[in-house]
Amino acid sequence: MVGARRSLIPDIKPKDNRNMMKIKISLVIILIISCLSLGVGLVLGEDSSETDYKVVKVLVYSGNDTSDISIEQVKKCMDQSNLENMTPGVKFVYDTSKVINSKTLSGYDVIIMAGSETGVHYINNDDVNVADLKSFVASGKGFIGICAGAYSAANYTAYWDNGWGLAPSIVNLPYLEKGNVTIQATSEGIGIIGKDVRMISHINGPAMHISGYGAVAFATYTDSNSKYNGYAAIVGDHYGEGQIVLSGVHPELSPQQAELLAKLIMWSYNGSYVKDATSLNTGD
Repeated sequence: MVGARRSLIPDIKPKDNRNMMKIKISLVIILIISCLSLGVGLVLGEDSSETDYKVVKVLVYSGNDTSDISIEQVKKCMDQSNLENMTPGVKFVYDTSKVINSKTLSGYDVIIMAGSETGVHYINNDDVNVADLKSFVASGKGFIGICAGAYSAANYTAYWDNGWGLAPSIVNLPYLEKGNVTIQATSEGIGIIGKDVRMISHINGPAMHISGYGAVAFATYTDSNSKYNGYAAIVGDHYGEGQIVLSGVHPELSPQQAELLAKLIMWSYNGSYVKDATSLNTGD
């Protein structure tokens, strides 16, 4: 009976104990690696989330008197900025509207009013509710006026009309010539435009004079043969809590300068270009 009872007990040798221990250790190692892998995956997922960049929402006016070419090229510039990371840490999201009022402006950070088919201004345009537009900007939002938009938003244009007064320190002179012109940054505009003289499109846009405090010239016309040499080509001003950019030249048209337009949008958005944000590829 004792012999039979012993035959039921496995004959476990020291070597078998070592094998079992190796198996247990291997299982523990696999479990640890799995947990670490899961942890790393979660961290990478958080780092790659869409909250890592700032979204700037831009509305582009596309109603009466607007130039389809100018509007399409403005959009193209924002697409290029997103694709090539021209404003690090920032992605532009945009839409167009044929009407400007409190409803259509709601939810946006910046409004762009670009070139006009008439080549002059939007002052008498019934699709633009000026009171709502001014309230929007005064609340801390941005405004970009290019050519016709610059004529409209200034305090007034000599020999023509009073403007909306969104840029209360700016007086325009009608610079009624077409073709590429040269501009150069002022000391205040170097961070936006750079130091070099550059060629840029001009189609009857204003030459601007700063008549009050709070405004700044970012670039001036530099054609020595023009009577507008030295007048401002691109300016920044303030209305309420908002920032205004007026441009007598067309950065969106050929020779296109997408980075310049992107930086002007960012100045109107928060008063300064975002330089220190983490560089991210925010292209679509």
